[in-house]
Amino acid sequence: MEQKLHQVAYRLLQNEMEAEDAVQDAIFSMIKAREPANSDEAKYRLFAILKNVCINKLRQRRLTVDISQCTDIGQEIEYDEVERLRPLLLSNLTPLQRKVFEMHTFDELEYEEIASKLEMSIESVRMNMSRARQVLRQRYKELER
Repeated sequence: MEQKLHQVAYRLLQNEMEAEDAVQDAIFSMIKAREPANSDEAKYRLFAILKNVCINKLRQRRLTVDISQCTDIGQEIEYDEVERLRPLLLSNLTPLQRKVFEMHTFDELEYEEIASKLEMSIESVRMNMSRARQVLRQRYKELER
């Protein structure tokens, strides 16, 4: 029976070690669960548990792969480079855009807090933040060339 379970897990996971882990997890879950009424029920429940364990492992694997592919290592900006570029990027902003951007980004203030401190509307804060981001993106593209 364990060999059959392993074959099913391996077919789903395509990995020997993960298949062994999945079978052990399924058996352990079955032991923790209530006693089945008969051996047929136990067999079906064990295969259902194994299928669910394998699906969870595949989801975890997919999440790990997706996260690792989110950033292209060649496109990452090192901290030192950010610190070097920071004055060049921020110098193109108007004083108000720069203040709003710094308060939101570096001081981690919400738009409402910024509006209150600068005595302006929340919509004005949003507009200045949007324009600041636009200018920074454009300037960064220019510096990247």
